[in-house]
Amino acid sequence: MQYFILIVPSCLFFIGLAFALCRLIFKADIFLLWIGLAYIVPSIALFAQCLMTNSQLTLAAPFTAILYLLGSWLGAYAISLKLKISFRHNLALAITLCTVSLLTYFSYIDPKIWMRLIILNMSLGLVGFITIPHVLQKLPTTKSFDKWILIFYLISVSYSFCRAGINFIFLEPIDQDHFTLTSSAWWLLCMSVNIILNILFALVISGCAVKDVIHHLNNERFQDPLTHLLNRRGFFEKSKTIRFDEDFYFLIYFDLDHFKAINDTWGHYTGDLLLQGVSQVILRNKKNDDLIARFGGEEFIYLMSAQNAKDALYRTQQFKELLEQTVFTRNNIKITASYGLTYINDLQDIEYAIHRADHLLYKAKENGRNQIIFDFAI
Repeated sequence: MQYFILIVPSCLFFIGLAFALCRLIFKADIFLLWIGLAYIVPSIALFAQCLMTNSQLTLAAPFTAILYLLGSWLGAYAISLKLKISFRHNLALAITLCTVSLLTYFSYIDPKIWMRLIILNMSLGLVGFITIPHVLQKLPTTKSFDKWILIFYLISVSYSFCRAGINFIFLEPIDQDHFTLTSSAWWLLCMSVNIILNILFALVISGCAVKDVIHHLNNERFQDPLTHLLNRRGFFEKSKTIRFDEDFYFLIYFDLDHFKAINDTWGHYTGDLLLQGVSQVILRNKKNDDLIARFGGEEFIYLMSAQNAKDALYRTQQFKELLEQTVFTRNNIKITASYGLTYINDLQDIEYAIHRADHLLYKAKENGRNQIIFDFAI
């Protein structure tokens, strides 16, 4: 029976290994590495315990506890990475040291399996509980698989406290009855619940990982790698989601003035830094419904929502002034741009609007650059 039970820690080990390899080989989210280690480390302790007698469990208790606590610590840290919050490592270390001290006492000075089980499960719950306030705060606004990860984490931490309570109520006679814990029905039940919860949690994490990979692939398809703005394909794809019947939309096609001279004077690396700086200026100026794309070289498209034509022109002038006043790179470079501004009637009008804006941009360059040319009445 004990050899059969080894299936549980073996499954946990290989699930954790799969997550860690996903991070190391496929460059998936760093969260997967730490959650993988949170599976692997305690599975080693569980594997060893499944083959131990009560006396061997007593001798090894402080050492196996360190592995269990480290697993809980890694899991809590992984969740903090998922939530993008700082983790209180000092508190986790304090709980670990106190727990190991108590387990050492109840292993070598006053041996009691019952007390060790209660202390260990309570401590595992406390380490996991460090991130619970943040989990509860983020849970209502989290969507999709990420929400289920938080839910299963809550269940996992709660299960640790439940186990401590069940141990307190039912397992006090274990030290008097002298039955082997790892061959008992209680151990089998714990293993069953353990594997069910962990496999369900692993499935949710796997779904989240797949979702992240798809999101990453979409970003690569739709995002300009230098500026992290949309590329041409991404712009047309995202524009399909806009509701043109709800707001007024205008299109700005603008081109950085004399950009080739900057590349020739300072080099292409400085030119790339300048493009990244310009993209940051654009992003600071945008609204949630706006779309911004780098169409190639030093050319940008800005699809903006505005209250009316006057508002669209005002926002374009604001951006123009902001760009002129900004100093880029360590070389203190200043740059201007030429702008073509037009309106958009509906989704079918986008390509023609780009053509109109491009024509207006060409006029702005012909007229001396660093100006806005538009084709609507104010």
